[in-house]
Amino acid sequence: MDKELVKNIVNCSRCGLCMDVCPVYKAKKTETSVSRGKFLQLLGLIKKHLKFDKKIKYNLDLCLNCKKCKTACPSNIDAVKIFAEIKKEFNSPLDNFLNSSIIFKVKMFCLWALYKVKYPLGRRYYKKIKMGETPLKIAHFNGCATKSINNKFEIPFKFKKEKFDCCGLPFFVKGRLDVYEKYKKRNLKKFENFDKIVFDCATCYDTVLNYEGVNKEKIVYFTDFYKNKKLRAIKPFKLTFHKPCHLDMNKFLEIEEILSHIENISYERLNKFDDCCGFGGDFFTRHIKTATILSKEKIQNVLKTNSDTVLTTCPTCLWSLKYGIKPEGAKIKAFDLADFLHNFVEIIED
Repeated sequence: MDKELVKNIVNCSRCGLCMDVCPVYKAKKTETSVSRGKFLQLLGLIKKHLKFDKKIKYNLDLCLNCKKCKTACPSNIDAVKIFAEIKKEFNSPLDNFLNSSIIFKVKMFCLWALYKVKYPLGRRYYKKIKMGETPLKIAHFNGCATKSINNKFEIPFKFKKEKFDCCGLPFFVKGRLDVYEKYKKRNLKKFENFDKIVFDCATCYDTVLNYEGVNKEKIVYFTDFYKNKKLRAIKPFKLTFHKPCHLDMNKFLEIEEILSHIENISYERLNKFDDCCGFGGDFFTRHIKTATILSKEKIQNVLKTNSDTVLTTCPTCLWSLKYGIKPEGAKIKAFDLADFLHNFVEIIED
């Protein structure tokens, strides 16, 4: 085992602060579902008191990769990275195949098909907004889940729909660091052809922004195009917003600022806005009970706002919201923020 990896595992002081923020622990209430408990198991591997088995493998998979434990950790230990390194070391050939690019594409196709079956009418737009001109060469980073769930992205300016590779995070968290590095290099190469790369998925944005060697000046979030503009909704809305785990707090506050100043919109901050929705990429496909507990709690907080619309900026968060709303029989609608701004809001003054 790599010395730096061992050092980071040993550095865990077992203080338990991760227990206060871990969404999986909140749902399961077991020591092995939180970073502290997982590090104790990994310490057992290091000291050769334990062998890597199905139980440890399962416990490492009980992670939504939300990074909340890193934020709470006094030692700033990156649990997501550590778990990825451990998986890389202990993955079997079958694990590597099941987490290969080919199987991932099959999963994305199944996700697309399932979404079309569950929501056959798709999305209907109230109004189309004209796009402006810009001298910048702008490209949209169309994430894998975005393509499957929410593939009609627009901003108020013309841009190119470039075919970028996956951001790589789905492979990184499964221990396929080789695939992650391959996609990272390809994307960085393509970035050289553009002035700005615009993102609408919070997870893709966070992942690419943390690429080693990326020009961060080029990486922009789509809400940047709406800042400092006078906006008006084409009809009255009462809104709330679910913050995806990977959305930076500063970006969240910027989004709140935008929504709060749109004419015809009443915005209310969601209670526990930062709590995970429970879906976490494909986490919900393997841990549906845990995901459902977190999704239901999120929806109850959404309903308490008495909003008619809930927004988010993550395609799987969007699915989680729709998944949770339907059983409640509530009339509230869930939208992707980029869709909502483009189709229900007009720029009345630059």
